[in-house]
Amino acid sequence: MPKKYQVFISSTFDDLKEHRDAVVKAVLQLGHLPVGMEMFNAGDQTQWETIKSYIDSSDYYLVILAHRYGSKDPASSLSYTETEYDYAGEQGVPRLGFVIEKTATWPADRIEAKAKKKLDAFKGKVGSARVIKFWDTVDKLAYHVSLSLGNEITINPRVGWVRATEAASPQIAEELARLSKENRELSNKLQAQPRDEVTELQKILEKESIKIPFRDEFINFTLTEIFSVAASFSDGSSPQSICNTMLAKKIGKEFIKDNNYKDVAALEKGLYELRNIGVLDASNAAPGGNWYTTEKGHRLYIILRSQA
Repeated sequence: MPKKYQVFISSTFDDLKEHRDAVVKAVLQLGHLPVGMEMFNAGDQTQWETIKSYIDSSDYYLVILAHRYGSKDPASSLSYTETEYDYAGEQGVPRLGFVIEKTATWPADRIEAKAKKKLDAFKGKVGSARVIKFWDTVDKLAYHVSLSLGNEITINPRVGWVRATEAASPQIAEELARLSKENRELSNKLQAQPRDEVTELQKILEKESIKIPFRDEFINFTLTEIFSVAASFSDGSSPQSICNTMLAKKIGKEFIKDNNYKDVAALEKGLYELRNIGVLDASNAAPGGNWYTTEKGHRLYIILRSQA
């Protein structure tokens, strides 16, 4: 039976009304249920328990960031948007981030200059998440939301909702439980060899490492770390994006100052080693082409995520 998923949409409001409308429409077109601050005043502390209950009951969480940090919770000095983001993470709700491109055209009256440091730190936090996309127009934002949410539902299905009339009767539920048990037993037998293969791959990846030059030093990354970041881009990504994400994760705020990092030659060496192992593949043979996860790599990534 088809499931519908509840999707919580978080952002500042007045500066992103058109963008939120487009995201709501994208979620509805996928057949799911968007919820967000249109239902309550996110800047009202008395509404926080209500907001938490909606996040608790949501299957996925989307955050949209532009150039405003937003109103703050007096108790924590964090914006309500960042507070929602942190809470969703604490509850284990999968979080998808959509951050405006630095070069995107944007009205000056929608820029909150005084809170730039806090906003940049928040963007850095979102940037370390597994799923993040950058946008510069309403249409591109809606496109990324539709594609990323669809991919996330495929690889990370949640509880979701079904019509009461489609819910299983006790007899059907019992039969489904029996079939599910048989399926698990058969699946375990079929998956034993691939899991053994994955275990061997993990050993190989942990032994090998690549040194990435950064400023006046070299930062060491295992092939496992490189693969985990590359595989997190569900629709493929360039060496530049992979390298930026890796450095941002390991260095954190310091890396934000070096947003023009360009030396990806060392990283590409690691990517080609991962291709030789069979867990990644490139869209073309030329340097700079996008990299994608192979079927073998997908099995490895699922295991790595379960161990994280």
